[in-house]
Amino acid sequence: MENKNPASIQTRFAVSLAANILRSVISLITGILLARWLGPEHFGRMAFLLVTFLALRQFLDMASSSAFFTFLSQRKRSRRFVNFFWCWILIQFVFSLLVVGWLMPDSLLNIIWKGEKQTIILLALVAVFMQQNVWPIAMQMAEANRETVRAQKLNVVVVAVHLAVIIALWLGGQLFLPLIFIALIIEWTIAGWLATRMYREYDDQTDETEGKDDTAANVFNEFWDYCKPFIPYAWLSFAYTFADRWMLQQWGGATEQAYFAVAHQFSAVALLATASILRIFWKEIAEAKHQGDKEKVKLLYQKVSKGLYFVGALTAGGLLPWAAEIITLLLGDVYADGIFTLMLMILYPVHQSIGQISGTMLLATEHTRIHVNIGYVFLVTSIVAAYFMLAPESMAVPGLGLNSQGLALKMVIMQLIQVNVLAWFIAKIFGWKFEWIYQLVTLGVAVVAGWVAKIIVISVISANIIVLITGSSLLYLLIMAAFLFIMPSNVGLKRLELLKHVRRNGVT
Repeated sequence: MENKNPASIQTRFAVSLAANILRSVISLITGILLARWLGPEHFGRMAFLLVTFLALRQFLDMASSSAFFTFLSQRKRSRRFVNFFWCWILIQFVFSLLVVGWLMPDSLLNIIWKGEKQTIILLALVAVFMQQNVWPIAMQMAEANRETVRAQKLNVVVVAVHLAVIIALWLGGQLFLPLIFIALIIEWTIAGWLATRMYREYDDQTDETEGKDDTAANVFNEFWDYCKPFIPYAWLSFAYTFADRWMLQQWGGATEQAYFAVAHQFSAVALLATASILRIFWKEIAEAKHQGDKEKVKLLYQKVSKGLYFVGALTAGGLLPWAAEIITLLLGDVYADGIFTLMLMILYPVHQSIGQISGTMLLATEHTRIHVNIGYVFLVTSIVAAYFMLAPESMAVPGLGLNSQGLALKMVIMQLIQVNVLAWFIAKIFGWKFEWIYQLVTLGVAVVAGWVAKIIVISVISANIIVLITGSSLLYLLIMAAFLFIMPSNVGLKRLELLKHVRRNGVT
């Protein structure tokens, strides 16, 4: 359906970006406070419980939530259609509770969640279900009805309320895992209910012409046709996510799990720009491909991928030299052993941005088979690589026993290889030259510039850590601005284009 109000699209994008940044900042603050107040042992337990059920969501969802959003976006659907999907969500919920709460033997519970009480396990399951199943679907319903602004405001309010609840529990001396999970359940249940009320479906009783084909059989077939190709990939993704974190918990323990979870939270912030532009990029690429405009496809892909890579490299280069100080300042000395893990995970989003853009490129141009097949190979390879990084030397098939550092190193290396394989295939499919030198140059300059800025500042200024970090950041940004001016091609621009962008934003 053609959108006749492009201004509203820009407004929704701007609001979405601003809300995502604010939400991510609040979530990061909440995560830091939880990590600090709970300590590595309990924070690691919480992180493992949550990530295992997040993996289970991938297994049960099987791309059905993506199908639901796609169908809602195409046209308004009947109340019957929406109710059918909520019944499917309820089936997933009941199935999960039955398996974990009744059918799974205690011996298997102990193997997976190593000594956790079943009550805490079930609370974590419900908390993840409400936050990662119910809320995203309710959010999709609101966005499909162009209620992005209201939905994003609600999202920010909920994470802010959760931060307030965590602070209140800590002040009251009641910051325990069961209460944290109960708070998540209540918060996201209410938020999900409010968001679903933003979607206005057709009422089957008042408009008989709409939704008359939404019978159970038709709806099932519609979802089956969409989801069928993605089911094996979803199940393998579950195995990948679960295996990585289970092996870390099994051989590294909850403390190493905490180090990795903290580092992963920091790395996610660097992907805000990528997450905000993906859907817009998808639409523009799909439209250009449909119109046969190969030059526009090439230009969009190269500019977006190089630009986002520069943002990731800029973030990594600025943070890397100060990883130890960030850990000590925000989390305390108890997390000092996780410094190297954080340094590695700071590098992870740099190439992940290219991976997400490349994956979107293949999907938007209907090259899904290549995307999925490459994903199969790397998911399996990654599980094997994780074993050798994490398994202790005493195993029958010995590993390196590198704990959280090993998992972070595996993710960075596998990400680097996979995104370049994807980029190579894209270049081959569309008949343009595969470029990779800019990756080495941009990241290399950013990392060196970050360390140079730190060394200069601490050599000439004697001040507290906040002042030193601020001064180093300003000097670092000046160095990177000079690099950008000298080599604008590394972000997919010509110097004239770069100057036009600068003038357009009021910089003289």
